[in-house]
Amino acid sequence: MNNRAVVLSIGNLNLDIYIKTDSIPRPDESIDAYETYMGGGGSAANFSVAIARLGLGSRFLGSVGNDQFGEMLIREMESEGVDTRFIKRVSHERTGTVIVIVGLDGSKRMIRYTGANLGLTSDDVTKDVIDGVSHVHIALGRTEIIEVAKRIAKSMGLMVSVDGGTPLARKGLDIVKDVVDGVDIWFMNSFEARELGHSENFVRAAENIVSRVRVKELVVTLGARGALLFRDGEVKYSDAFRVSPVDTTGAGDAFAAAYVTATILDLDPIDKLVFANAAASLKVTRRGARSSPKIGEVIDFLESLGYAKLAREVLGRLK
Repeated sequence: MNNRAVVLSIGNLNLDIYIKTDSIPRPDESIDAYETYMGGGGSAANFSVAIARLGLGSRFLGSVGNDQFGEMLIREMESEGVDTRFIKRVSHERTGTVIVIVGLDGSKRMIRYTGANLGLTSDDVTKDVIDGVSHVHIALGRTEIIEVAKRIAKSMGLMVSVDGGTPLARKGLDIVKDVVDGVDIWFMNSFEARELGHSENFVRAAENIVSRVRVKELVVTLGARGALLFRDGEVKYSDAFRVSPVDTTGAGDAFAAAYVTATILDLDPIDKLVFANAAASLKVTRRGARSSPKIGEVIDFLESLGYAKLAREVLGRLK
């Protein structure tokens, strides 16, 4: 850990098992895979690793089983510089596992066993866990944990971001609006925006959301099309960088980590989107959810594409 700003991420820690193939088998059918690999996963855990690689202090709160996979995942996060002191170990469930089916175009389909992740409860979110951090990121759809983490963090004067994913979106805006009310940043993808905003047009859907929920910034990621920021009644857009995707797993987590980093560095709103798009673009060119770039790689990428001024500004504010 370093003496820079520390970001706490709360949510899932999984073992991801990847299978790369060009088709999905039918019942009783067997197909060949082009490649298999495994590694750490879980949106909040991916975010924590990405934060550490971008040069900030990183802390993680989650739950694993009391098994070899849980120990392996904790050691992996420690090797990245993540503070793992508050990870909970439970004996009644095995460590969460996700089967990720990766298409040849880098797209993904996932089969999830939540397992020991359910061992994390709202009682585990305490002031002791949050003490010493400057930003709290909650990356799961469990409303009771979001509400407690938001309340404690706000009482301590901290910034809060939420990335509840599809599980949160499917609860509906009538339930979700009170849960996320007052957070600084709410991340979602275009599907989740349409689900919550009741419109097939994700821009209109996002406008419907911000008209009913008090959040400082709503960020909608659009995959290869870039990202949108809704803030102070204005909409800002940044296109994605053109790359050849290998595996899109974890791209949203890399984006969110870079956006939060840029927010802590107090960058201009458009620059925050550009910086986050750069990190996500580098991530999708690599396999695995934990292949987010290091800060030097993002800087080099930005400079190579004509964003030398932004690169210098990021480096200057990180010092």
